[in-house]
Amino acid sequence: MSGRSGRSGKRRQDGPRRPSRSRQQQHTQRGVQSAYDGPREPPEQPTVRGWEDTRDFYSALKIFVNETTRRNVKELVNEYTELNAMPRPETSPEFTRHMDCNRYRDVICAEQGRVRLDNGRYIHANWITALGEQRFICTQGPLETTCADFWTMVMQENIESIVMLCDTVEQNKTKCHQYWPTPDKKQLHFANKMITVQFIEETALEPDLYRTKLAVLSRNSTMYVHHFHWRRWPDRGVPQNDLAPLRLLFHVQQFRRSVVHCSAGIGRTGTLVALHIAYDTLQRGQRLNILALARNLRQHRAQSVQTLDQYLYIYFVILRYAQNKAAKLNIDERALTTFLREMDERMTRS
Repeated sequence: MSGRSGRSGKRRQDGPRRPSRSRQQQHTQRGVQSAYDGPREPPEQPTVRGWEDTRDFYSALKIFVNETTRRNVKELVNEYTELNAMPRPETSPEFTRHMDCNRYRDVICAEQGRVRLDNGRYIHANWITALGEQRFICTQGPLETTCADFWTMVMQENIESIVMLCDTVEQNKTKCHQYWPTPDKKQLHFANKMITVQFIEETALEPDLYRTKLAVLSRNSTMYVHHFHWRRWPDRGVPQNDLAPLRLLFHVQQFRRSVVHCSAGIGRTGTLVALHIAYDTLQRGQRLNILALARNLRQHRAQSVQTLDQYLYIYFVILRYAQNKAAKLNIDERALTTFLREMDERMTRS
């Protein structure tokens, strides 16, 4: 997405609110204008404004910052080692029976929380329930042969937004099939034309973040879905931008049911969902324990948060947000800045 900011040192009966556009918002739009209203515009860069942070949030965030900065980065590294030593959840028997539907043979689909399609077909996807009403499905990037199953799931589960965290091709390797229409090919058919997905409009929210409004039609219904595509998040790595995930989540939090995927549906996907749960935990004034959060996430979506860098990035993003809000937290800013610098030196950026 944009350069790093402040580096250390469905069916809807009523659409979301119409965005209020400021003069500074210069979004590129292509396609036909739709009567379907889009969500609110994102917080102003480079900070994350517009969030309704409560007094309980600041209290919980302050505790998290103080507890974390009293530690050292090596302790967080050891924490991730501890996470990896924990047993995996039960593998779904359907994973083995339908190996041709799995993008990667070594990325299991847990039985707990597995999405079950009403038509009896298998899909590599798991439900994740956040603290509030918002729910996520974490899934792999669709194969050419599983696109129909993907859109069947979207319709069956009344999905309102899709978050894509990979590119279709990365380093000359196919990571995800082109399952959604584009300005150049505005309509796609699936399941013997029983499902049609139509392009409505594309908006560039940031240099590497695009929102595409889609209409999904079947014989008996039409629903609208917002497709968010974050381009160039490195596979098994972390982005240069520290607050971009929170700006993306600002869009997504307006929808109760969302699908999140990358290629395998565990690394980048798990990292973003973990960040949402972490932020939601703080909003409720609750103590944030990243290790416990990641452990619970892996019980539903096995192998989530795939690398050490991604695990550290969860800490880093929350701490960077705290750095932005330091004036309201009454924290030791020097200690926080030093800790962030040490973390930044430990992570591999792409």
